[in-house]
Amino acid sequence: MQIIIPLSGEGSRFVRAGYKDIKPLIPVHGKPIIEWVCNLFPNEDNFLFVVREEHVNTTPVVETLQRLKPTAQIRTVKGEKSGPAGSIVKVLDAIDDNEPCIVSYCDYFQDWDYEDFKKTVLADGCEGAIPCYTGFHPHLLPAINLYASCKTDENGYLTEIREKFAWNADKKLDKHSSGMYYFKSGALLKKYYQQQIAEDVNLNGEYYASLTYNLLVRDGLKVLVYDKIPHFCQWGTPQDLEEYNYWSEIFESLALKPQGH
Repeated sequence: MQIIIPLSGEGSRFVRAGYKDIKPLIPVHGKPIIEWVCNLFPNEDNFLFVVREEHVNTTPVVETLQRLKPTAQIRTVKGEKSGPAGSIVKVLDAIDDNEPCIVSYCDYFQDWDYEDFKKTVLADGCEGAIPCYTGFHPHLLPAINLYASCKTDENGYLTEIREKFAWNADKKLDKHSSGMYYFKSGALLKKYYQQQIAEDVNLNGEYYASLTYNLLVRDGLKVLVYDKIPHFCQWGTPQDLEEYNYWSEIFESLALKPQGH
């Protein structure tokens, strides 16, 4: 499996909020966020990191990535605001056409069974897959917090995905993308990322990796919605991270209380 992680965003919201580190390097429980993301793929070493050019000389991002995944490819892109797919399309030559791949965002963590996911998509034969979480998650409580949400048919295949959207008034009922996107082959990723750019399928000028899958669905390809993520941690914005830390402290304090108190 090829694991492709774009770290090419500017992270301007974190800068404005006073953070010194770029988002992937912000520590959570003593480890940088990007380390938590890499740990979602145990026993994988075929990583491609897409790094913002200006961060190479101004932050320790390259050193951190080399420490975490010594055999990884690290490619740089200029800092245009083009979104994850817009960044990856600039380094397609680094992706193997014949190997399956997962594009992962760089700012979250989830509780999941990676081996089960791989077995599921292999047995299904789907051309694409989107891991999703449902149910209560604290970051869903604010009404303004909207993420990529999937609509499925009766067999669990995607019919449409929308960014910054909820299909239900009660967001606990939605299937929210965790920020991970599987393709059966690198060639399939290349075809549809290039098609997404050519058709200008974006939101506010950004080519999200989620929106690509509407093109696959339109062409009659199967995109499985893998909704087996019981717990998900959203760290994408300063508010997300602060809310996570708030709830984490509450749960930790409750866990430390003696029985009967």
